[in-house]
Amino acid sequence: SARQARIPSVWDPGEVARIVEAIDRDNPCGKRDYAIILLITRLGLRGVDVKRLQFGDFDWPGNRLSVVQAKTGHRVALPLLKEVGWAVIDYIRNGRPVCDCPQVFLRHLAPIGPFSEQDHLHQILVKHARLAHVPISEKRRHGMHSLRHTLATRLMEDGTSVEQIADILGHQSVQSTGVYLKSSLGLLAG
Repeated sequence: SARQARIPSVWDPGEVARIVEAIDRDNPCGKRDYAIILLITRLGLRGVDVKRLQFGDFDWPGNRLSVVQAKTGHRVALPLLKEVGWAVIDYIRNGRPVCDCPQVFLRHLAPIGPFSEQDHLHQILVKHARLAHVPISEKRRHGMHSLRHTLATRLMEDGTSVEQIADILGHQSVQSTGVYLKSSLGLLAG
């Protein structure tokens, strides 16, 4: 049914771990992809927001990341987890091509510069999923977006409050997060 089609598939956290581990971080592209996938899988950022991330969004001393979300227009502050922070630093120091634009993540093919509206980061995920031998089916929505749902599931299982999940996922209201979790995960049913 149409309703069923809207319910996103949830990634298995073990599969996500396998994809992350499979990324070859010895080359610039790998360093970039590793940082991008961690920002999405650990902090739940949307692909569009990762593409737009600027150096000024990082508060390194405060271990925080501040993002104006494209979808809501709201600025959200997220804790910059150590693992994620070091991945971004490794890319900036050792992988990022020389470019004076404010965006952190760049296309590494000419013309070097920020990602365009046409660049979809889920292609990066698909590439590494294949290398990790994690099955990608066309029927299931195995895009980047469904990784946000996996994060929400994991946060719930860890006992994170719906209020905090709303904050991390950047939903404007706790109510919308409750609806989102209920419809996508079925965990709040009953």
